[in-house]
Amino acid sequence: MTANSRSIEVEVNIGAGSVAEAVTAAVRAESHGAAQIGVWDSPAGVPDCWTTLGVLSQRVSTVPIGVAVTNPVTRHPVVTARAIASLSEAAQGGVFLGMGTGDSGVYNLGRRAATLQHLREYVMCVRALLRDGRARWQETDLRLKRGLGVHVPVYLAAHGLRSLELAAETADGIFIGLGHSEDVVREVLSVVRRGAERANRDPEGIDLVWTAGAISINDDSDRAVTDAGWLVASLSHHFARFNSSSKLIPAEFQEGVRKLGELYDLSQHGHQPTMRRQEYIEAAMDLGVWEYLSDRFLIAGTEAEVRSRIEILRSRKVRKFEIGLSVGGLAGVASALDLVRRINESDRS
Repeated sequence: MTANSRSIEVEVNIGAGSVAEAVTAAVRAESHGAAQIGVWDSPAGVPDCWTTLGVLSQRVSTVPIGVAVTNPVTRHPVVTARAIASLSEAAQGGVFLGMGTGDSGVYNLGRRAATLQHLREYVMCVRALLRDGRARWQETDLRLKRGLGVHVPVYLAAHGLRSLELAAETADGIFIGLGHSEDVVREVLSVVRRGAERANRDPEGIDLVWTAGAISINDDSDRAVTDAGWLVASLSHHFARFNSSSKLIPAEFQEGVRKLGELYDLSQHGHQPTMRRQEYIEAAMDLGVWEYLSDRFLIAGTEAEVRSRIEILRSRKVRKFEIGLSVGGLAGVASALDLVRRINESDRS
């Protein structure tokens, strides 16, 4: 698990309404110190990821860009391999490839998420195509001409212990969607270490990126929490999709988290109306899971409170976060990145 440096890093994941909006967001994120920049692969809701990344490759020059995340259901492995190989030729700051079983990009097309075995086979297939130009996929021989020997860091999205194990065994990095409360972090790090060692890999070499959704800062602490609070429903949605046994949810909260996750409107993923956002918070309170989920997922408050929270998380070896535009837009992202920069600068002084 990459933890040799104590620096805090932030990956910005962009779900924009247009290519132009994505460019504006990426350029601003880069200028404020983002560690890497991803875009969604959710065709029903946002611009095509590969078209957007192609444009970004000409505007972002100092940090890696990539898809966060694509899936085995809607993207054939040859298509994905060719797309990321092509992007690697153009992107000056490097690239990365995020993959998962599929969420809004799958369900909003009337499909179902891939199994973990399907995802494992997909990852191995894409890597073989990039490395060797050939692979076996679903009883078919695949070929990828030209551009062989391309190495692209692969990140897997993990919202449960089984997907976390798979990621530790196969990926260069992990987008961890399980939260960052003390008990969760302890178990996540343990599972990552076991999975990596089982595959004869060095766990310290895996880049751990903790999905926060947002780092919400406001002079009014309650306002900051309210602005970001609806994210607990979005993150609970991942828990509600499958059996909760691998989600590290205490028994007394499992039913409430499941019901909250089922309320989440995936067709408006990342762009929920204001009234709907408040309804999610109220539902979490009514279901008795608000305080539990807030502690598990939210980073919100005044600047001093957020800074204190980040320091606590850093002491747990949580040092790289994934945030998006869903809370505070570009200004919110810039504010979070600026705070992280100041924290890192104070460490060096």
